[in-house]
Amino acid sequence: MSKLSEERPNVVDRIRNGEIHMVINTPSGKRERSDAYFIRRAAVEHKIPYFTTVRAAHAAVEAIDSYKNRQLSVKPLQEMI
Repeated sequence: MSKLSEERPNVVDRIRNGEIHMVINTPSGKRERSDAYFIRRAAVEHKIPYFTTVRAAHAAVEAIDSYKNRQLSVKPLQEMI
């Protein structure tokens, strides 16, 4: 997928067009961190989940899967420790 400084449509364009439904962005350099601001802003404006770690995105996907495919139950935190 194109970065903001590259050709269009880039990731922000695709968010605005409704083509992206979840963002996992793990920026590492200065340029990537600058782009991250605009990507995050577009995601928030369009109510799209935005994650900065693969681990957090994986947890969200597991939660969605559990919600869709299984009965969820509520347990006190003390039972889980």
